Amino acid sequence: MPACSWPLRPEWPRARAHGPAGHACLAGLAPHFSPWIVSLPSVYPNLAASARLPAAPGGSAWQLPVAAWAAWGFAAGGGDPDIGFIPPLLRRRLSPLARAALAVAHACCGDLQGLPMVYASRHGELARTVEMLDGMAGGEAPSPTTFSLSVLNAAAGVFSIARGDMAPATALAAGAETFGFGLLEAWLRFSADPARPLLYVYADAPAPPPLPARAGDPSGVVALALLLQVGAPQTLCTAFHAAASNAAQSPQAAACLAALGGADCVAWQDEHRTWTWHLQAGAPA
Repeated sequence: MPACSWPLRPEWPRARAHGPAGHACLAGLAPHFSPWIVSLPSVYPNLAASARLPAAPGGSAWQLPVAAWAAWGFAAGGGDPDIGFIPPLLRRRLSPLARAALAVAHACCGDLQGLPMVYASRHGELARTVEMLDGMAGGEAPSPTTFSLSVLNAAAGVFSIARGDMAPATALAAGAETFGFGLLEAWLRFSADPARPLLYVYADAPAPPPLPARAGDPSGVVALALLLQVGAPQTLCTAFHAAASNAAQSPQAAACLAALGGADCVAWQDEHRTWTWHLQAGAPA
């Protein structure tokens, strides 16, 4: 398949990231404009005040009330994701990535309705995109079904349709730090309406051939979901600060999962930032 690239205009971060509604736009451009997101409060002067985001030199910290969490794929021998709540006709069309995302989402929230969702994935359904491009290179027309399930927010859309839940959903990608910036997006949205629980779902897989391996990618399909809710019995303390290091060698979500599992303060770092997580009992201070 011939290589191609789409040039990104330097003014895009300034043009799109304005006001509270634009706080995730820059994170989505992180792989291309990393100097812009060394410190979110410095890029968005009104962010810390509007969302009560505690700022530290070169970084930020926040606390998330975790009512429930579920993970899949990080350990060997997990079996197939349980997506029995999805109608069989739709279930057969889902990719392994979507299956994992839907399984942890459902395990986390059960029958709760009216849940806003933040869905984060570095590569999303990139395998479907490669499949379509390969077919087009061979003269085949794209399948409408394949195309509809190839977009980044496909899993979030399927989850909403299967549950009949009309709550809003946001999908984002931010390079190797997708999990962390997705978690920040989830916290910001939850902080804007804390009376309403919010579901955060992260799912990813390694970049498919012919794309090269990317630092920080998982070795297979992984998914992690958290339910944020006032009065939760646990608080996930998250922080990041600017720090130069080597490219990440492990998935960012695995570090947070270790903290959720009871490990002491767990750190993850790449060439841009160091992130830390630790879990404490009780509601946020």
